[in-house]
Amino acid sequence: MYKNRLILLSILLISIFTINPIVSCIEASGFKNLDEVLIEVENANIVFKTLRANIVFTRTIKLLESNEISKGDLSYKKPKKLYLKFYPPRYEINIVDGKYVWIYHPKEKQVEKYELSNSRQSTQGISFFEFGYGESVNQAKKNYKINLLDVKEVAKKKFYILDMIPKDPKAQYSEIKLWIEEGFWLPNRIELYESGGEVVNVIELTNITLNKGMSDKLFIFDVPRGVEVIEPLK
Repeated sequence: MYKNRLILLSILLISIFTINPIVSCIEASGFKNLDEVLIEVENANIVFKTLRANIVFTRTIKLLESNEISKGDLSYKKPKKLYLKFYPPRYEINIVDGKYVWIYHPKEKQVEKYELSNSRQSTQGISFFEFGYGESVNQAKKNYKINLLDVKEVAKKKFYILDMIPKDPKAQYSEIKLWIEEGFWLPNRIELYESGGEVVNVIELTNITLNKGMSDKLFIFDVPRGVEVIEPLK
């Protein structure tokens, strides 16, 4: 169970990618090319410090015809601090304080604790979110190959879709797609593909607010009385 929960909770740091040639039809259309998109993302990243948003997480397992949808609220603050609360029926609170990952299940009176720096699974999982929301574009290029896959217009908004392939063959996700909205230049849809695409995780952010006041106290988890602390990786 904790492995599935870490997939969403891991929303913070990203590695990097090697720039591949852009599809010629995109270049011919007058849209921005990959280099130009990455420059815009980097500029937006420099200005960005905090984020609040509503989140919808959808996990689809094609073979089982399973489709699980979880909704919640997310707060994120550079560097590596996250508060994510899921509403019932999931009812779960995820906190990253910069050192530990906490996954709190109030109904079960249990909290899972992971050391961020020592958990391979945690660091793999969080490696997709901070592209555009944390680490620089240059840092991301070390671990990923990237291509500008497509440009789409949805509800009168233009999105550049970046396709990221990890260089590490043991990476948790075989492919990552980021939807970058023109003008906003930060991801508001993240698609994570596991098991050759048989398992698809989609994270959608809406009602995004940047650079509002956010106390560090939000990211401190005090274990409530009577709650059991479990460290699955120890």
